[in-house]
Amino acid sequence: MKICIYDKKRKLLKEHHIDFDRLMVEAQERCNGDPVNGASEIIQSQFEEEGIGLSSNLSVELQKKIGKVALSGDDSLGIDIIGGTNIKPKKHTHGDRLDMNQSELFERIIEYPNIGFKEIYDSLVGLDSVKGRLIKEVIFLTSPEALEKWSKDKHKGKKISAVKTVEQRSPFLIFGGDVGTGKTALAESVGSAISEAIHKSVKLFRLSIMTRGGGIVGEMTKLITAAFKAVEAQANSLGGSTILLLDEADALAQSREAVQMHHEDRAGVNALIQGIDRIRMNTKTVLIIFCTNRLSAIDPAVRRRAADIFEFKRPTEEQRKDLFKQYLPELDLKAEEIEKLVSLTGESNNRKYAFSYSDIVNKLIPNAVFSSYPNEALTFDALKKAAQGTIPTAPFMEG
Repeated sequence: MKICIYDKKRKLLKEHHIDFDRLMVEAQERCNGDPVNGASEIIQSQFEEEGIGLSSNLSVELQKKIGKVALSGDDSLGIDIIGGTNIKPKKHTHGDRLDMNQSELFERIIEYPNIGFKEIYDSLVGLDSVKGRLIKEVIFLTSPEALEKWSKDKHKGKKISAVKTVEQRSPFLIFGGDVGTGKTALAESVGSAISEAIHKSVKLFRLSIMTRGGGIVGEMTKLITAAFKAVEAQANSLGGSTILLLDEADALAQSREAVQMHHEDRAGVNALIQGIDRIRMNTKTVLIIFCTNRLSAIDPAVRRRAADIFEFKRPTEEQRKDLFKQYLPELDLKAEEIEKLVSLTGESNNRKYAFSYSDIVNKLIPNAVFSSYPNEALTFDALKKAAQGTIPTAPFMEG
């Protein structure tokens, strides 16, 4: 739906394109029972931040017109409001903590292309389906015409209705699963592959868990809001794509249904939801990724917004075999030796779980190297002893 705000002389002040269905869903969740009024408040808040103000009479007019569109079910009607004024955009005071340095909001900022992260991305085995989906996700976000071209090429020149379902979904993914299974490694390194695919720069912002604040009422909400707005501003200024990563997402996005949850944490979850919705409606080049070991702990409203949820599991026998081949090519290990390492890193009578990716790459193989250095070469025997002596990470038990 298109909303146009004109001044009294009918000069266009602002033209805004909004996904009306998504707006009403957000308004319903945020305003509990009065989505029309909620939608009006959301739209006006966005206009005020862009320097456009509406009088109380025009606010009522906007609300009425939103109600008419909602009743008709036809968001192609559009809304014109005449009499808007230029105002000073909302300024955030230091007390709001919205003028913070990026280093205070984000644990890490990574720019791509990046050789180091490309190597990490290429080393992640068994994740090809997730990798392929991520690349397509960003291509569709940054180049929507690519999807339309595919539709017309493959469907006799038509843009099929199914394309709209892809265009309307949220640019938000959740990586859930056991510890050490590659969730964060993939989320942090995929920017390199995306940069190659779209031939543009990509920037990743890793949201700091410090956005939980220091316990001051309202602080976490303000910090989360500041982080999302900082990413949105960066995305609008960059020519490529932007990734917002929240690792250990359950620390901020824990279900509001939890009885023991503090009201400040509930407010923080609301701020996350609002940030996701804002980016979905206003910015088409931001991909949001949440990583968590406790998928069931994530608030249902957050999970509902995800375009997809990927479950990461411990490597299978075949994937563990690929890991040993990939990281130990110079040793020319025999097939039976690799099979033995695969067996030792699988389930056993005393252990009902296999090694994770990080158990093999960050523990087992380094342990074998340390035991061999400086007097001996790295051998199968050293790897075998390391496999027998390394304690794998136990699965994360939800609840």
